[in-house]
Amino acid sequence: MGVVEGSAVTVVLDTDVLIDYLRGLKSAVAFVEKLSREGVVLATTAVNLFELAWGAYKLGGGKLRDVQKLAGALTVLSLSEREALKAGEEMGHLESLGAPVDLRDVLIGVIARENGASLATGNAKHFRRIRDLTVIEYRRGRNAER
Repeated sequence: MGVVEGSAVTVVLDTDVLIDYLRGLKSAVAFVEKLSREGVVLATTAVNLFELAWGAYKLGGGKLRDVQKLAGALTVLSLSEREALKAGEEMGHLESLGAPVDLRDVLIGVIARENGASLATGNAKHFRRIRDLTVIEYRRGRNAER
């Protein structure tokens, strides 16, 4: 069963989008608000939350509450057994092509794909290597077009 009931569209926000949003960067805020106005279900993955919490900890931990608050406002997609197996398959496929992608990015992309979601990211080049993943390019400094 997918994350979304009916015909709603789900977009997973990648870590770079979320960092810019938490920093109040106008382009990120406008990008996220545009998706929300369009009725998109805003989501992220447990892997993205890990990356945000790790970054908050490296900054002294003071921003961890912001990360927790953001997590509460989004649908958080977890890594299930199914996604773990699919991610291993995808990683093997990418390595066989000589085009490996960072492990965390493969996990994020496969979690999004397997839940029928698109992925909004500023790192579109790497994520486009993941088969059957719909990527929405986020461009810092201006609204990205879908």
